[in-house]
Amino acid sequence: MERLKKAADQTKIAINLPPKWINKYGDFITKNAGAVGQVEGALRSLTYIIPGRFRESEIASESLNSGVQLLSLYHDNLLSGAQAHSPQRKPQTPHNRYTGFYTRKSALYRRTAVSLQVVQFT
Repeated sequence: MERLKKAADQTKIAINLPPKWINKYGDFITKNAGAVGQVEGALRSLTYIIPGRFRESEIASESLNSGVQLLSLYHDNLLSGAQAHSPQRKPQTPHNRYTGFYTRKSALYRRTAVSLQVVQFT
């Protein structure tokens, strides 16, 4: 019985770890946005180099490009969330206010917009 209790406690600890890691990753991205942008740019540049270096490397290049684009989409989402909670907000354009309003108010609009971005990037 004691071993079962110990296993259950370890399972609870293991289940709680990924959200902590995700929160730490989000904090890292918001604190180091400039460096992360440079790394993303370097990876995008790498996608232009790969096809010329290796034979039959189109799949690798396209996979890397899609992965970098999706990671950038996630980073943009993290940064926009951090900016929304920031006390120093920059003035927005009318288009950004319009899309931001519908993104907050309509779950269907938000899902459709993210789905279209994922399709565009992959």
